[in-house]
Amino acid sequence: MNIIPLKKSDKVYSCNSYLILGDWNRIGDLNTVIDPGTDDFILAEIERLSTGFGKVAVEQVILTHNHFDHVGGVIALKERYGGRVLAFTDGPGVDELIKDGQFIKTGDDFLEVIRTPGHSSDSICLYASQVQALFSGDTQLRIMMPGGDYTQGYLEGLEKLAGRKIQSIYSGHDAPITKNAQATIFETLAIVTGSVTKAET
Repeated sequence: MNIIPLKKSDKVYSCNSYLILGDWNRIGDLNTVIDPGTDDFILAEIERLSTGFGKVAVEQVILTHNHFDHVGGVIALKERYGGRVLAFTDGPGVDELIKDGQFIKTGDDFLEVIRTPGHSSDSICLYASQVQALFSGDTQLRIMMPGGDYTQGYLEGLEKLAGRKIQSIYSGHDAPITKNAQATIFETLAIVTGSVTKAET
């Protein structure tokens, strides 16, 4: 799996977008964009990349949730490449609904869908076990201080993530975490567990 963070515009508020290719750009690999962003800004960069001879540059789009800064570019990508769009809930351009625990062919590997409601009711993370990478969208994974109001669903999502081996986290807005990623999730889980327990007593 080849993960390519795409540049984003400095003029429009947008999320981090990621293009996932197979390591060798084989015909059977499924070129995928995670969260295309607010507009069509990433199209020019994708056009400059080597995405495989005889292949469509983007065959699939996966959305981590349905907020404008993550989904606004969906229609532009579909118009350019005609790929299918997958999301947890329906929205403009969505072709297929996905569910918690589903595995989706991506590049030359598979991504596991992990539901993590909290930032939004339809938030998901996507886990690549082969490279131990997590695409977290806007799910909060770096909570440093106790306190705050967290839902049971968010806690359950964190518990699922803590059960995976994660070496790197590619988030919706922050720089990738490539050191102590697993420890970051464990620390956040401990803080949220304490907050949810206190709220319920």
